[in-house]
This record gives sequence, structure tokens and C-alpha cells, in this order.
Amino acid sequence: MDFSDGCTLCHSELDLRLLSTDAAPDDLLISVAHDPYDHWAPHQWAALWRQFAPRLIALVADRAADPGLVLRSLGPLYGNLRTWPDDERRAIEDALTALLLDALAHWPSGALVELLGGLASTDDDLAPWLARIDAAPGAAAAGGVVRLAFHWAVDLLWGEESWFDWWYPDDPEALVREWTSRAMGRVERFAEAHPGCKTARDALVARDHLERGEQSPWIYPSWAGYQWEQRGLPRGFGYPEPRNT
Repeated sequence: MDFSDGCTLCHSELDLRLLSTDAAPDDLLISVAHDPYDHWAPHQWAALWRQFAPRLIALVADRAADPGLVLRSLGPLYGNLRTWPDDERRAIEDALTALLLDALAHWPSGALVELLGGLASTDDDLAPWLARIDAAPGAAAAGGVVRLAFHWAVDLLWGEESWFDWWYPDDPEALVREWTSRAMGRVERFAEAHPGCKTARDALVARDHLERGEQSPWIYPSWAGYQWEQRGLPRGFGYPEPRNT
């Protein structure tokens, strides 16, 4: 693909020539993938992914690039993955599914949420990716479900809903609440199999508070930090990221 007529607002002529070769450096690929949709024509966005998909996905997998920004470039205003020939679309979706399942098993829950927002932006739909999480087998995947369920349950108790930086659903809370409720059966089974897992126990505590309409048993970090400082103590804590499951 010849990218020489691409966006010269953000990239030099040398950059545009490099994009037509395998010599394009990672930082250039990340920069292009982060561009607004109208800096490139739709066929150029699609060509970028056809040429560099393995590298772009690897950069996201290595957490070297913002997953929301990179993956949105497959969305309807960009490369429009949904319109690709079936075999090409499935190849990309299979690679993204492998990325998601690895992230489910190994990434912190906050990073996983960012990835989910990027994946949802590829077709403006989170449900298929949550279904992949639901179907993921094995103990490592179950641990990831526990961490994500805990993360979202606590956020719901705190009234948080700013989960997706680059994907804008009409009602993110409804999507998250529905999946979190659905996941609690798996959390219960994990807690029974691993009675020492504090994260699973806390996720169930959060569920119970949500169902009863009660306030969170965990103090919101910014409020607690203020109270901590008023006592002359150092402020050095944050989100209650769960311990190892």
C-alpha cells in the first residue's frame, strides 16, 4: 500500500514512505494508530491493519500502546473491520481473542478493562468479547473473571462508570452491571474451590451490598486519602487492587 498521500499534519514525508515498507518503526505505527479518524481515508486505515496487524496486536499485548486508541482504528469510522471479507475479519478477531484471553489470565483488572473498551470499539459492541470471557476455560481464566468481577462490583458501589476512554456506549453501567451479576456464579464456584482467595470473597461481599442497595464497605480512595492526610500521615495508597487469587 502506498501511504505517500497520507496525513502530513502529524507525519513527515519520510514517515509516510516508511509506512509502505516493513521498516516502519514501532513508534511510528503507534503514532499513526493513535491518529483521529479523519487524518486517513478508510481504505488507508484498513490497509494499515492488513499490513501491520501482527505488530499492532503485539504492541497492545506488550502494553506498549494504548489498547483503546489502537483498536478503535478498526472501528466503523476507521478501518471498519465489520466490512472486511469473512476470512480476513475472522483472522483479526481470532488474534484479538487470543490477546483477550491472555490478558484475562495475566493482566491487572484495570488494564483488562481498558482492553475491553478497545475491543468493543472495533464493532461498537462489548457483548461478544464478554461472551468470550464467559466461555474461557481453566483456572487462570477463572481467576481473571474473579478479578474483573471484583473490580467492576466495587466501581458500581462507588458510582464509577468512566471505564472506557475511547468507546462511548449509551449506558455503560447497564452493560457492566449485567455482566458482573452474571459472573458471580463463577466467582462463587471459585471461592468454594479456593477458600483462601480474598479477592473472590470480597467480590461476593460487593455483590451482596449491590443487591441490598447498601453503600460500599470500602472507603473511596480520594476521601480516605484526605482523611489520612488530616492526621498527618503519608498518602500512599490507591484502588484496592486484589491480592493474588
